[in-house]
Amino acid sequence: MFYIPKDAIYKKVSRRDFLKMGGGAATALGAGSIALGLSSVINRRPVYAQSSDAAKWKQYEGSKLVFMSENTPPSFAIRDNLKTFYDLTGIEVEILTDDLPVVQQKVGIDLRGGNSDFHLNYIQDKPIGSPFADYYEDLNKYTGDNTLPQDPEGYGEDVWFENFQKACGVFYEAGRIVAFPYDCAVACSFYRQDLFEKLSKDFESEHGYRMEFTADTTWKHVYEYAAFFKKVREGGNSDIPYGYAQHQGSFAWTTQLDIQRMLFSHGRWTEFDVDDTLGSKDPGKTKWGDAQSVAVMTKFKEQADVSHPDNLANGTLELNTVYQAGQIAMQVQYHEFAASCEDEKTSRAAGGKTGYAPCPKGESSWIVGGGQAVNGTNCGIGGIGINGNATEDQKRAAYIFAIWATSKNIQYDVLRGLGGTPTRKSVLEIPEVKTARNRPTNMPNALTFDAVYDHGIRDPHFVLGPKIPEVNEYHKILATEVQRCVAGELSPEEACEAIREQTDEANGYF
Repeated sequence: MFYIPKDAIYKKVSRRDFLKMGGGAATALGAGSIALGLSSVINRRPVYAQSSDAAKWKQYEGSKLVFMSENTPPSFAIRDNLKTFYDLTGIEVEILTDDLPVVQQKVGIDLRGGNSDFHLNYIQDKPIGSPFADYYEDLNKYTGDNTLPQDPEGYGEDVWFENFQKACGVFYEAGRIVAFPYDCAVACSFYRQDLFEKLSKDFESEHGYRMEFTADTTWKHVYEYAAFFKKVREGGNSDIPYGYAQHQGSFAWTTQLDIQRMLFSHGRWTEFDVDDTLGSKDPGKTKWGDAQSVAVMTKFKEQADVSHPDNLANGTLELNTVYQAGQIAMQVQYHEFAASCEDEKTSRAAGGKTGYAPCPKGESSWIVGGGQAVNGTNCGIGGIGINGNATEDQKRAAYIFAIWATSKNIQYDVLRGLGGTPTRKSVLEIPEVKTARNRPTNMPNALTFDAVYDHGIRDPHFVLGPKIPEVNEYHKILATEVQRCVAGELSPEEACEAIREQTDEANGYF
């Protein structure tokens, strides 16, 4: 149903004549003109470079936009702050949220169908950005426009955390920017510090070293911790949880991220020989099936064998629920989940029981042919992009929302509200945020900042790709074959070979 603003020109012309105008014709009418689309409306008043900042923010007062986003805490927090944006601009924004695979499907139909039902899209770097990058507007067009409001900090790479702008906003070619970083989910280690301290002496008597998490904790250590917890648990101590669980289940992307972390930590192995930040539309044949991939798949399977018995059923959300329920002592999880783990109303891991550390480091003896052992860390960086099919006025109004949603003050509000994960460096310089990095804290996600922002996203630990057009197909292939291996249906060699064969075929290499 069309939304009709109080002063819409739509009232002054017949509906048939109005629809004949289309967006471009309406824009030509000048002040007060309107471009109307499904669930949207545009009201515009002219502004000039000399206009006041208030006039630039208000130039689309009376308009309505639609933003399609993932159902993540930052999206809910932004939605709770929409009155602030409305008061500033007079623009109404409807935020629709859903699970990422559903968002990916709806956005893809809109973009590839030449429509603009969703003027603003949540661009999750790999699942949405990689296949649809060409359908978004280049934001460089607006960052230099002095008839639009602009963020005082600007939009250069230096205002965001390392590589965040490239991760979600730059695809296949340098220069063109299709999204501003909006939220981020960076992996780090969550572990039950209280249980580690309780059991460390017994563990040390068997293994000769302390059970603890540091930046030098390796995947071999994690395996031994998990095996120890399992032995204690199955030895009759039912109050002790299992040690570990992986990201499996039906969310294929997180299974890919799970084994990618372990692969990258051993010699910085990547799936394709391409630029990791830009990606490639022609990635060449995959490296799956080589000796390093088989070696890591073998260790991944061994790790699965000492994990929680429902390991294969646990996707990202389920895994976090298992951890909060006190059924596992460790998880590698995305740092935005800290707020829920620290909620004493729902989590048995709250109240100072959880410690946070960088992702596990590679075990040198597991690296085939030499190479660097690093704390392999990966992520999902979500950006806000503008639908390239939208009219010019819709794009300009959408830009105003995009820069507001990614501004320092709003990101700070989101962090202290529902538990956001800032993408602008300046947020971490706010005194209240610096204080919140230590307990007691009123911003639980800040407890992860040492592990994530100070260590994990820094070179040489961070891996961003693969950004390839067929990335979603790749995720499905990989998750299927990894889980068949974990279930014992395939050997590690057979699983790696199956991934290689199907991935090359999906990318056009027969």
